[in-house]
Amino acid sequence: MKLWKRKIEIITADKSFTNDNFEIDFKIDFDQDPEPNISEVKIFNLSDSTIESIRKDKTIILNAGYEGDVGSILIGGIAKVETSWEGVDKLIKLLVGDGSKEWYRTKVSNTYKAGITAKQILNDLTGIFGLEIGEITVADNIVYKNGRSVSGTLESAIRSIVKDTKSKFYINHGKIYIRPWDEGTVTGFVLNADTGLIETPVPFEEEIDGKMIFGYKVKMLLNHRINIDSILKIESKTANGIYRVIKGSHHGDFITNVEVVGK
Repeated sequence: MKLWKRKIEIITADKSFTNDNFEIDFKIDFDQDPEPNISEVKIFNLSDSTIESIRKDKTIILNAGYEGDVGSILIGGIAKVETSWEGVDKLIKLLVGDGSKEWYRTKVSNTYKAGITAKQILNDLTGIFGLEIGEITVADNIVYKNGRSVSGTLESAIRSIVKDTKSKFYINHGKIYIRPWDEGTVTGFVLNADTGLIETPVPFEEEIDGKMIFGYKVKMLLNHRINIDSILKIESKTANGIYRVIKGSHHGDFITNVEVVGK
């Protein structure tokens, strides 16, 4: 696996910026919490006119990888734009959210007829977002025999129905995902010392929603294929088997850190 000649490309405001011409840094978080993640992107020494064109609510795409193997690690909307100086270098810092605009601003007040299923309601509510559907598969597609009403923010409405189905909900790369808790996306990727594993995975345990979670913290060279719910095989001195990513981050120094649990 060739992991050299680092490549970064940012596309926003009808412009493209690459690490061939600009210094670029980033920290992109991903997890299975329904609260939209906020990522940070920095670009150094842009012209004043270019900085002026990069504004709040514009879409941004960040591609990263290596020569011949580049993919998207961030697709979202700019939530905040900040400019500052680091020594003699002027930088623009962008805070980027996944669907955050619709998430916080949209209100709903819907009443659904008797006999409707949870998935039917979720299909209706997620359509309001205007985001692409990644997957809607519920663990328990319950039937509301007496109907169901939802009101308040779109966030609270979707969360309440997802909770009824004993499933998870998150937004990633501008797509909506609703899945059973132990499901994910099969990548076919095998991580070992030859494919980017940097350090021996470290065991961890954590209580989430009253349940103890056991897994490994894993550090690897940046890999655009790895994201929330990625299912991969790990070969190491500690972790050996099939695992699912439950949390992680991509960094501008071309490191990807993840937490994984057994599949």
